[in-house]
Amino acid sequence: MKRLLFALVILVMGSSFMQEDNFYVIYIKGGAINTVSNRGVRMGDMLKPTDKLILRDANSKLVLIHPKKGRLEITPKSAGKDLSVKDQAVSISSEYKIVSRPINYEGYNPRTYFHSPETNYRVLLVTGLPLKIIPFYKLDVQNFFYLQWEKEGAVIVRKIPASDRGIYFNQTVISNVDQLAEGQKVKFCYQHYEYGVLKNDVLAEFVPVVASLSEINRQVALIKKYSSQKESRVVNALVTAHLNDNYGKVGSEYLHNIR
Repeated sequence: MKRLLFALVILVMGSSFMQEDNFYVIYIKGGAINTVSNRGVRMGDMLKPTDKLILRDANSKLVLIHPKKGRLEITPKSAGKDLSVKDQAVSISSEYKIVSRPINYEGYNPRTYFHSPETNYRVLLVTGLPLKIIPFYKLDVQNFFYLQWEKEGAVIVRKIPASDRGIYFNQTVISNVDQLAEGQKVKFCYQHYEYGVLKNDVLAEFVPVVASLSEINRQVALIKKYSSQKESRVVNALVTAHLNDNYGKVGSEYLHNIR
C-alpha cells in the first residue's frame, strides 16, 4: 500500500513538472480565432500551449504574458496555420527609458513629454485621467493648451480642459468621430498673453493614442497577476514596455495614477 501511494505521489509530481505553463492574453489588435475551442479570443483568456490561433487579418496581433517567458506576441509573421501557441508566440524585447518623476516633481514639461521619437512619437492619453503640467504654464480662461490638426483641408482646434490636478484628454478633445489617420500627428499648442500680446506657441507634435482608463487598468491587472513578478520595479518596467509598445509614451507618475 505504501509503495502504491509513493508511486502515485511520484506520478503526480512528474506530471506537474512536465506540464507547461499557460499563456494569458493581455492585448488584442484586430482579432483572432482559437481553432481548438472554435471561439474568438478575448482579453484575459487563458491559452494552452497546444491551442492553435488564426489571426483575423494582416493587421491583427495578440500580446501574451507568460509566468516564465514574460511578454510575447503573435503576429501575422509568426502565426503559422498549423503551429500551436507555444510555437506561434515570439518573445518581445523592448528597451525604453522609464519617464521617471523629476526631483521636486511639480509636473511634466509638455515640450519634452509630448516629444517622443523613441515611440515613433506616439503618446498615450488616458481618457479622463489628469496629466500634471509644470506651473511655468499659467492656465486660466485666456491661457490654455489646445490641440490642432488638419482634416480634409480644414484646421481642427480643440481646447484641452484643465484643473489644479492637470490637463484632461476627454471626448471633447479627441473623440471617435474625429477618426484621425493612423500615425497622424497633432500639434500641442499653448495660447498665452505675454506683456499684453496674445501668442500661440507650438510646443510639440505627437501621435495621440487615446484609451479608456478601464481598458488600461485591465491590462495592468493582467500583467501583475500572471507575470509571476513580485518586485514593483520589475512590474513597472513590464507595464511601461507594454504600454509603450502598444499605445505610446507614458510617464511614471501618470502610470502611478492609472493604477
